[in-house]
Amino acid sequence: MELPDVITPRVNTSTALGQALVSMFKSVEADLVLESARPGAVKIIVFGGCAVHLYTKHRVSTDVDAEIYEVNVPEGLHLQTMLAQVPELFVEERSGRVMELNYDLQYNTSFGPIHEEYWERSLRLTEFSQESPLHVHIAAPIDLAISKLGRATDQDISDIMALLRGGFILGAELRRLALQAIDVYVGNKEPPTSVLTNILQDYLEKTVDEAP
Repeated sequence: MELPDVITPRVNTSTALGQALVSMFKSVEADLVLESARPGAVKIIVFGGCAVHLYTKHRVSTDVDAEIYEVNVPEGLHLQTMLAQVPELFVEERSGRVMELNYDLQYNTSFGPIHEEYWERSLRLTEFSQESPLHVHIAAPIDLAISKLGRATDQDISDIMALLRGGFILGAELRRLALQAIDVYVGNKEPPTSVLTNILQDYLEKTVDEAP
């Protein structure tokens, strides 16, 4: 049984984590303005738990997994270092705990399968205008799911299921695009293929069980 329609994804930055993420990138935007960088000089796309949170509020993450997609700034301006220098503090709503959001310098999209059209599907954060030197995008739900098939920890699988249950991804479309991404993946193709098969099987079984 397949959900008939996919829900149009919407990025929600109103949560404490969402606001911390925006604040982290705003500090870099200010530095780029001082350097007179042109509009869209830097393009960044966010993956990982933070991106999942912006769609589903499924969980809170304290690591920013992001890729600098394009950069055209003066030499000597080390963007990743700037992002990692000052963690953003925020209060997690459910527990009331003060948490620290950090930019992950080790993250790379090559860690898992990635579909070649991921940038075209991504959603731009409206807090950063077209005239801004910094354009921040959030990976689309389906590309988030595909990117998590490589490592496939319990948390990754839980994130994929949350995106499926939220109606942001159709199972058939996930299978189609994920297999395309796995086909050009430089790592071992068997593990992400098996993970994909198991996830879709579990999801469809649960969907059937929950149907009225």
